Amino acid sequence: MSNRKRSSPRNGEYSVGYGRPPQHTRFQPGRSGNPKGRPRGSKSFSTVLAEELAQPVTLLENGERKRMPKGQALVKQIVNKALSNDAKAAALVLDQIRRSEGFGKAPAADVGVGLPENKDVVESIVRRIRLATKAEEETETSPENGEAPK
Repeated sequence: MSNRKRSSPRNGEYSVGYGRPPQHTRFQPGRSGNPKGRPRGSKSFSTVLAEELAQPVTLLENGERKRMPKGQALVKQIVNKALSNDAKAAALVLDQIRRSEGFGKAPAADVGVGLPENKDVVESIVRRIRLATKAEEETETSPENGEAPK
């Protein structure tokens, strides 16, 4: 490698080469390099979702009309489905509980379910999910499928 500096032509001409494109092809001042790109002021999906979940909605709950944000109504509906033996909703709620409390296992007694009968339902759901995951682990490690236990 040579330590010589590139010398620019002394007669005022612009030399074209590596890293030195012709001047007429450079970006012009005030003109965007990506004219068909995202328009200014457009919102991302997460912004639009957050705005929509913040919109108020009126619900009929126990004979009373209540106004609450759509996000809160959605959470309320998922939790109610989980309490009425919907396995997917229960898994979703329990997964969120684990995430919000860290990666440890959340005991069912710590879940703020309110009424004692709700606590029993949540505990039975937790028990069924634990049994299902235990059964899956046992089938993966059983010697019946031709593999040695791990």
